[in-house]
Amino acid sequence: QDEAQRLFESGKYQEVVDKTSAESPPEARFLKALAHRKLDQNDEAKQTFRQLEGAGDDWRAVGESGVALADRNVDDAVKAARTAVERNADLAEAQFQLGQALSAKGDNAPAAEAFAKAAERAPQMAYAHYQAGMSFYKAKRIDKMAVYFENFLKLAPNAPERPAVQSIMKTVRGR
Repeated sequence: QDEAQRLFESGKYQEVVDKTSAESPPEARFLKALAHRKLDQNDEAKQTFRQLEGAGDDWRAVGESGVALADRNVDDAVKAARTAVERNADLAEAQFQLGQALSAKGDNAPAAEAFAKAAERAPQMAYAHYQAGMSFYKAKRIDKMAVYFENFLKLAPNAPERPAVQSIMKTVRGR
């Protein structure tokens, strides 16, 4: 899981895919599914999300949400992600998936809150901080955006999004 997270946060999505198996922990398989999405491999992402079914009811709902989102079925993605959070509100990936689904729906403030909860439950999950920052930015909550972007920059120094985040932060700071 830690290696998959480090690779993902460095933009090495193909390596995440190559090094994560069906026997990997569900957290790593979740990252593998997200890596497939980053690589525009939706069929593979859906297949990997479906592999979460055996990890428990909470993970099954996370996977169902991921499949629905890959199919651009945003309403079902939100519904399944809400179910995942209801089943296990402490599962960072459930909160993250809810944020993804709400963001796809254009509900930026609730998405930001879901990503913030994911970051709270898994403080080392750099992309929870990144997505919270982006969602707070879209929701015009620059004060909160800055906090999450700062955390993201510390946690993922090699992330491909780093230059864009630094540029937004520079603009916000007026420098």
